[in-house]
Parts: sequence; C-alpha cells; structure tokens
Amino acid sequence: MFDMREFGIEIKEEKEKFIYRRNGTEKVIFGKKIQFDLFPVAPSGISSYLYLKLRTPIMIQPENKIKFRITAPYDIEVRALKKGKWISIERIVTQNEKYALYGPIESGVLCRYFESDIGEREDTAILDLGIENQTKEWQEINKIVFPINFDLSYDKKVHYPQFDLTLTSTGLVISKKDTLKGIKEIEKLINVQKKYTMLWGY
Repeated sequence: MFDMREFGIEIKEEKEKFIYRRNGTEKVIFGKKIQFDLFPVAPSGISSYLYLKLRTPIMIQPENKIKFRITAPYDIEVRALKKGKWISIERIVTQNEKYALYGPIESGVLCRYFESDIGEREDTAILDLGIENQTKEWQEINKIVFPINFDLSYDKKVHYPQFDLTLTSTGLVISKKDTLKGIKEIEKLINVQKKYTMLWGY
C-alpha cells in the first residue's frame, strides 16, 4: 500500500471505531474497516473522461507500431465499511484539478485535464501505451482522451491498465487491454467501456 503519511493521513484504531486525521482535520469513523481506492479521477459527478495533453507531441510513421510510457493523474478515495456497505469519507486530489472540453460545445465531452510527460515522474501514475499507425501517412499525437470507470493498481508505483491506440482513417481508437479474470467480472458489473474513438482530433 502507498505511504499514507505522504498525504498527511493518520489513522488510529480504537474499539469499534477509527480516528482519522488529515492535515489538521479529524473525523471519528464508526466502521469495521477503512479502505483506500485509487482512481484516474475519484467519483465526483463532474466528469467521467480523462484528457491527457502531451507536453511533447509524438510522431509515428505509416504502418508502424511503437510502445512507450507516459505520466497520468490519480485520485484517492477513502472509504469505510459500515453495515456491509462502503461509505465515502474523503476524496483526495493528488494533482491540480483542471477540466477541459474535448470536441464541439454542442456534443463534446467535459474531461479532467492533465499535462502528461513521456516517461515517469515520482508524483504521478504510470500509463503504458501501445500505438499502431494503420494509415499511410505520418501521424502526430498531441492528446489522448478516454472514459475512466476503472480502478488503478499499486506496486511501488500507481499503474493504469495498459491501453492500445490504433490510428485509422476515421480517428484514434483507444482500447483497454484485457485484465485478470477476477477483475474482468467486476468490470462487467460496472460496465467498463473497453473502446473509445477520438473523433475530434488527437
């Protein structure tokens, strides 16, 4: 598990309750368990899409495949288990919270906005990408947009699931890679969207 102290979190377990402290505020939580969930964007009701603006655009030659890694944001949601239900206690935003519109005003989508670097950074999550250019022209990618109704994993670093990007004549198709069997069943229940086509430029 990630180091809670990095976010100013202290938890003290007492009989039938927890004392939860973060950055000078304190809450008494009556529950059986406290859990920390990692999300690309913690549920807030504002947006369910992520807009990654590449600080350095990439170029890919015709009919070629490449793989690389970029930085991405993540949020933390603190939940308590009470009477068999998980209750949200707090949403922690680890990077600056910005939003941008992708597409036209009439039909575009509001997205959580993040400026992404190629490679890794200490304070961000990791997103591994495989890109295939199926067109007969050089293509430049400046941004990546996709829906975000999945959890992240943690193994010394916060990881997104892997994505495959396919450049076609109609747009950039983003596909979420298959996950482990147990996670697949959860994704079916929450209706995870496996493919998204960027129709308004990339």
